[in-house]
Amino acid sequence: MRRLNWLGVRILYKRKCDFTGEDLITFYHPSLPIKVYRQDIWWSDQWDPKDYGRDYDFGRPFFEQFKELNDAVPKCALFTDYATIVESPYCNAATAQKRCYLCFKSITGEDCAYNHFTLRMNNTFDISYSSDCELCYESLNLRKCNRIFFSQDLEDCHDIWFSKDLIGCSDCVGCVNLRGQSYHMFNEKLTKEEYQKRFAEFDFGSAKNVEEMKKKAYEFSLKYPRRAFHGVNNTNVLGDYVYNCRNAQNVYFVADSENLKYSHQFISGGVNNSYDFTYFGAKSEWIYDSVWTGYNENNVKFAVWNYRNHDTEYTFACHSSEYIFGCVGLRKAQHCILNKQYTKEEYEVLVSKIKERMMASGEYGAMFPVALSPWAYNESTAFEFFPLTKEEAISKGFTWRDPDPKEYRDATITLSDNIKETGDDILQAILKCEACGKNYQIIGKELQFLKRFNLPIPRHCPLCRDRARIKLLNPMATYNRTCAKCDRGVQTSYSPDRPEIVYCENCYQQEVI
Repeated sequence: MRRLNWLGVRILYKRKCDFTGEDLITFYHPSLPIKVYRQDIWWSDQWDPKDYGRDYDFGRPFFEQFKELNDAVPKCALFTDYATIVESPYCNAATAQKRCYLCFKSITGEDCAYNHFTLRMNNTFDISYSSDCELCYESLNLRKCNRIFFSQDLEDCHDIWFSKDLIGCSDCVGCVNLRGQSYHMFNEKLTKEEYQKRFAEFDFGSAKNVEEMKKKAYEFSLKYPRRAFHGVNNTNVLGDYVYNCRNAQNVYFVADSENLKYSHQFISGGVNNSYDFTYFGAKSEWIYDSVWTGYNENNVKFAVWNYRNHDTEYTFACHSSEYIFGCVGLRKAQHCILNKQYTKEEYEVLVSKIKERMMASGEYGAMFPVALSPWAYNESTAFEFFPLTKEEAISKGFTWRDPDPKEYRDATITLSDNIKETGDDILQAILKCEACGKNYQIIGKELQFLKRFNLPIPRHCPLCRDRARIKLLNPMATYNRTCAKCDRGVQTSYSPDRPEIVYCENCYQQEVI
């Protein structure tokens, strides 16, 4: 929860650029008393973060001084690898996005919208926690898939609807636990001709029909056992959604990594020898108690939004730097403390003294206090995985952002049940989310995709849709329960009070693989 509170990715606002005076889109609330720069300005040489450097005062707490520096140094409007973003101005926590819209925590995407935590996607919409997919919609935890709709936990599949836990399958509707199969409906084997005839009888362009099929598919899935753990090719691993890892304990959504503990959400693998590390990895090692850090990072402690650094401590938004301590917004810097430049010898002596003082006061050794985060709890990723009420969040020391008191507009169009009855005039319409009441819109490429695959107009805003998908993921927790077949004890992210049938690895493979 503590590190996730520093992942304020999804909620965007309009405010003024403090360098140019023009409007910009950012994830910093307009009421925050900070400076925010347009991305191209922030990454340029038109300003120098070292101008905000200051002396360290041994008579005051470190975090008090860091907060003052952090409040003073201008912030980048969005946290992206800006040079790789092409025609994708509304994406955040993103790299290599081309013609994408409202994609978050995403690396390498083209012609996508509303994706969250994705890697190498092409022409996908409303996809979460997935990689290497094309032409997929409203699904999560997909790997190497094509033309997947309303499904979860699939690998190497294509042309799948309303299904769960399939590998190497194609042309299936409402199926569970299949391997290498095709032309199945609710696990019933059909001929190709019979499958195509039955499929033609469905009309998934109807919102009513889609909701009925979702409910039917979920109830059907409860008849089949769940594997206690999502993952393959692991050795000595505890957690969930773990792939090709070794010696990793209490990890979640991690791939191609080793020697980890209490770490999660590595969108790109190759993370080694790290502890208490949250998002996003990408060939980094020796990372401790940090978040939103990656791209060949090495020996980094207590960091937020750092790329390509080594030997740094207590840094925020610093990139391509080394040997810096308590700094904000530096790029290609070395031997700095509170953004002030020192010689190598001066730096080493002063850092040693600062750490000694911080240890004596109890400040050293942990991530920044949550009170320093510019994002309220309900603006952050923490809220998505560990939802709290306002009162609960405040009692734990987090801040809270009350909803904007402005009244949202009523919808300017009445949605038809079926996409066949929807015209291009919807592109100029204002829609109102049936869940939260916020306004949203349909964009051109989205409408084109929905019509191509005969899919209904979504009734909820992109944020509510994504949070509904996240609720379908297993939690970041481990429980002790027994295998429903052999009574052997298993550690699993399925809590004992959940309705799913859970099998140990051996029993699951005997029945499913």
